[in-house]
Amino acid sequence: MIRSSLSISLVALGLLSAAAAAQGRATAACCSITAIDAANGVVSARVTASGHVFEFKARSPSTLATLRVGQTVHANFSNNQVSIDGRTVCCTVTKAPGPPVAVRQPPAPPNTPGGNRPITTAPVNAVASVKPPAISYGAPIPHTPNSKRAAVARYVALPAPAAVNHTLTASVAGRGQVTHTVLHLRGLDAIENAPNSVPDGVRRLLEIHARKTPAGQHTHYIVDPAIAQAWARDNPVPEEIKVKSGGKCKGNEWERFRCRTDKSWDNWSELTSEQWEELRKKAQGWWDDIEKTWKQCTVADGWKDEIATGPTAPVRISEVPQMTVSMQQSSARGSAKGTVTGSATLGFPIEADLEVAATFFYIPCLPGVYRLRSLTGKGTLTTGQQLTLGVTASGAFDKQYTIPPGGGPQIPLYVIPIVIGQVPVAVIDVSLYIEGDLRIHGEGQAAGSVGVTHTERSTVEFECSGKGCGGKRYGQPAVTTTNQSAQIQGEVSVQPGIYTALQLSFDYNVLQGRAGPEPFLLGVANGCGAVSATQSGGTSTSQTNTALTADLDWGIFFRAEALVAGQKVGNAWEPDNAKMERHIWFGDLLSGGSTALVPTVTGPAQAVAAQPAAVKVRMPSCYPYDSKVQYRLTWDGGATPAAPGNACNWQPGSGTCWFEPGKDLALSLTWATPGAYTLSVQLVKDDHNRSFAPAPAPGKLSVTVGAAASGGQQ
Repeated sequence: MIRSSLSISLVALGLLSAAAAAQGRATAACCSITAIDAANGVVSARVTASGHVFEFKARSPSTLATLRVGQTVHANFSNNQVSIDGRTVCCTVTKAPGPPVAVRQPPAPPNTPGGNRPITTAPVNAVASVKPPAISYGAPIPHTPNSKRAAVARYVALPAPAAVNHTLTASVAGRGQVTHTVLHLRGLDAIENAPNSVPDGVRRLLEIHARKTPAGQHTHYIVDPAIAQAWARDNPVPEEIKVKSGGKCKGNEWERFRCRTDKSWDNWSELTSEQWEELRKKAQGWWDDIEKTWKQCTVADGWKDEIATGPTAPVRISEVPQMTVSMQQSSARGSAKGTVTGSATLGFPIEADLEVAATFFYIPCLPGVYRLRSLTGKGTLTTGQQLTLGVTASGAFDKQYTIPPGGGPQIPLYVIPIVIGQVPVAVIDVSLYIEGDLRIHGEGQAAGSVGVTHTERSTVEFECSGKGCGGKRYGQPAVTTTNQSAQIQGEVSVQPGIYTALQLSFDYNVLQGRAGPEPFLLGVANGCGAVSATQSGGTSTSQTNTALTADLDWGIFFRAEALVAGQKVGNAWEPDNAKMERHIWFGDLLSGGSTALVPTVTGPAQAVAAQPAAVKVRMPSCYPYDSKVQYRLTWDGGATPAAPGNACNWQPGSGTCWFEPGKDLALSLTWATPGAYTLSVQLVKDDHNRSFAPAPAPGKLSVTVGAAASGGQQ
C-alpha cells in the first residue's frame, strides 16, 4: 500500500513519511501525467516540484484505460510504485525521474534527405507561439487504381463526428520524406471522447471552443499530439477551466438541450437560429473568462481565432473520362409507337490550371491545434462534352438516361499533402465530379451516327466553406464543335445536360468544394427524302426535295457548391453570367447539298412591261425547321419590287425578306422594259441564329417580259 505524503530529499525522490504510513492516510498527489503511449502501455509523468519527468506502466489494461493526460498521481520512487488514489498501487515506475527533454518529431524514414533529423523545441508556451503556423504543400501523390477505389469508399465510410488518427507521409522541404501522426477530431462528440493522446486540459479547452464557433464554421480540429502534450506539460490547465455544469437534466447547457430534445449538438442544423445563438453566446462568455482569469497567456488577443494562410498548390490536370450508355427501348407516344436500340458514348474532357489552397483558424495561445476555414481555387477551367450516338430507331420514342449509369460520380486523381510546421497533417483530394442526364428523342426512321463535341473555358476564383461557396468568373467561353455522318428519315435529337466539375476535398469528406459548368447541348439531326415538289418558271418542272441536316444548340449554367460529410451546405455560387444560351452550329450533311434548303420560287413565265408580275417564295416541304428565315433576292432588268407589310428591305436590284418558311411570301416585280430576266432567291439564315454557310444553291425564276399592247391591252 502507498500511504501518506511524498517528500523529496537530496538522496532519493519520493520517500514516504513513516508517520503518515502508520496512519494509513493519503495526501496530495505529487505528479501529473503528460503523455500516454497506449500502444506500448507506457505513461509519462512530471514531478510538480522539480519538473523532472519519469515513466511508468499500468499493471492491467483496464487501469491504463482510465488514465488521462493531465491527471494527477502519487509516486514512491524508492520502491518504484505509482498510485492513483494514494492508497492502492496501480502501476510500476519503469524509468526514474530525470530532467525534461526536448520534444522530438517522429523520425523520417532512413536513407532519405533529412531523415532522422529531429525538430527540437523549447518548453512550449503561448507567449512564444504567436506567429501563424507555416503552411506548405507536399508533392502530389497520384491515385493508383486500387487507391482510387479506396478513396471513393472513404467518402462514404467516414462519419462526421469521429476521432481519426492520420499517419501521413509527405515530401517536406529541407527534411525529405516525413511521416507524422496527427489526430482529427470531427465535432464536439469526438472532442468529448478524445483518446488519451489529447491532454485533458487541451480537451477541456476545445470542448468550450467548439461550442462557441459561429454557425457555418467547422468544428473539425487537427491536433498534433506531440505539440499539445508538450504545451500541456508546461502549461497545466486549471481544473476550474471546463464546461460549466447546469442543473435540471444534469450537465451543461448543451447536455440539457440534448436531454430535452434528444438531439445531437453536432447536428446544429436541427437547432433554430435563436437556440444556436443563445448557446453559442454562453460558450463565448466561458471562453472570454479564460483570457481574463488564466494568466498563462500574456499575448494580446492570444485566445482569439486567427487566420493562417500560406502559399498555393498547383493543380494541373488534363483528363477525358468516357462512358457508354446502352439504349434499348420500346415506347408509345399517343397513337404512335417506337423502338430504339444502340449506344451513346460520352466523353467529358476537362483541363484545369488552378492554384488551390486551404486556410485554417488557429489560436495563438494554444499551439498544435488547427481548424479548417476554407478551400480556395483560382485559374482556368476548360470542360466539355464529346458525344457520339449510334442508333437504329423507328416510330416515336423519348428516353432519359442518368449519367453516369450506376452512380459513383467521383473520379479521384491525386492528393496534395498539407504541411503545417514541417509535418503533414491532412490532404486535399483532387478529383472529378460528373452527374447529369442524357435525353434521346425521335420520330421517324434513323440509322447511323451523329457526333458533337463541345468545350467551354472559364477563368474563375472560388472559395468554399461550411457556409457555402462564393467567387468570380471572367471572360466569355470559347466553343468548338465537330460533326460526323448521319442517315436519317425523320428527326433524332440528343440532349445531354452533364455537370462536370473539379472537386477539391479536405480530408476526403470534411469539406468538399467543387466548381464547373453544366452545359446543355441539344443536337438535332433531320432527314427527309424522295418528296416531290413542282416549281414553275419558264416551264413547269418536278423536283425531288431531300435533306440531311444537323444543328447544335448550347446553353451553360456555371456553379460552385460546398458539401460537408457529403451533404450540401450553404448557398451554391452562381455568377451573374452563369446562364447563357445560343445556337452554335449548323451543318448540311448531304453530299452535294440538301435540296430542301433551296427556296421554291413560283411565278409567271411571261409578264408585261410596266405591269406587276406576282411571285411566291417558300421553303420546300422537307425543310426541317420552323423559325423565320431570311431570304436574299437578286434580279436584273431594274425591276421595282413590292411586298405587303414590312417583311422586306429593298435596295436597287436586291433585297432581303424575313418570313415563315412554311408559308408563301407573296411579292411582285415590275419591269419597265421588255426582255428576258431572272429572279434568284437564296436562304441566308433564320432567327434561331442558324447561319446557312456555305450558302445553299438559290431558287430561280426566269421571266420573259413583253411589250404592252396598244391601247393599254396586252
